[in-house]
Amino acid sequence: MATTTPNYGWAVPTSTDLVKDGATAIETLGDAIDASMNTALGTKKAGMVLLNTTSFSAVSSQSINDVFSTTYDDYRIIIVASSATAGTDLTLRVRVSGSDLSTGTYTYNRIIGDGGTLNSARSSAQTSIRCGNTTLSEETSYIIDVVNPFLTKRTVFTINNSNQGGGAAQDMTAAVVTNATSYTGFTILAGNNFTGRLSVYGYNK
Repeated sequence: MATTTPNYGWAVPTSTDLVKDGATAIETLGDAIDASMNTALGTKKAGMVLLNTTSFSAVSSQSINDVFSTTYDDYRIIIVASSATAGTDLTLRVRVSGSDLSTGTYTYNRIIGDGGTLNSARSSAQTSIRCGNTTLSEETSYIIDVVNPFLTKRTVFTINNSNQGGGAAQDMTAAVVTNATSYTGFTILAGNNFTGRLSVYGYNK
């Protein structure tokens, strides 16, 4: 073990070390990497873990199944999408066993900023959550934090929607599924065909 790595100072063998020392050298290096990673992250796990990445093209809906589980209580969904038609609303439903919850059990409050004007709106007993407007030929981003979807508690959403076009409109939504049911996935829907990608992450405690 005659040398060390330049950044972390991990002990590594050189080409002149005896073969019989190889197992000891690997153990020492592995322990050093393990300790450094735990120190850097402050935990044995990363803060967010990627669970699913899906791309979609010219669809009116996209379902993601079996991403919510006992492993995590809270999640982040990131969606980037554009629509085939201007003014298309993107909405969301939770789902379990391959079926969407489409009854009037969604309530949400929105704050909308566009062109220097700020408006607010409340909707209750809805059949989905309005996440925001998806614009024609311009990618729109949605950052959605989801709390308690798998637990038998009310599922809570915080949604930020930003238009990446010249208008830079923003739509912020707080939403809740008003029943206390366990859900394992979700569906995003649009009034017209839309194209994009999404990723789902689990938050480690």
